[in-house]
Amino acid sequence: MQLLKKPLTFLLSHFEEIIVVICMFGIVILTFTAVIARYVFRMPIAGADEIATFMFLWASLFGAAAAFKYNKHGGVPLLVDLLPAKLRRVSDLLVLIITAMFFSFLSYYSWKFLSQSIRVGQTSPATGIPVWTVNTGIFAALSMCSIRCLEAVVRDLIGISRFPAVPVSDNII
Repeated sequence: MQLLKKPLTFLLSHFEEIIVVICMFGIVILTFTAVIARYVFRMPIAGADEIATFMFLWASLFGAAAAFKYNKHGGVPLLVDLLPAKLRRVSDLLVLIITAMFFSFLSYYSWKFLSQSIRVGQTSPATGIPVWTVNTGIFAALSMCSIRCLEAVVRDLIGISRFPAVPVSDNII
């Protein structure tokens, strides 16, 4: 059981990053293979661009969740930096709460979209992949963004460091 605990903990705590790495690696390999197949062997891979697009969509959305996890998301703090420390903290919390509500809203409608694509049985045009598989990733990523924002709010309110340190290569595994 102890042998399983460390990899499982790693998988759960770095879920977003693992998905992003897999998708980006897949995009590179698939695109390279498609180019070689098309221009060297004159046999294009049907649907390669569609699959790469799906992987790019997942990578960008799960990357957004990872950015919230490590407080590396984009922001324009021009006005916030002018505020006193206490108002800056309130402002940060308010922005995180509104952002969490926005991602919750998007998650809700992506769930409805996912349910509809399961019910209808829609498939992608080039590959015939069920669209619900792509929509599942969208729902999961948007939900993770919402969870990471709420996690930051809770951590900030109870006084724990809001975001963990960004991992470096020596302590990943």
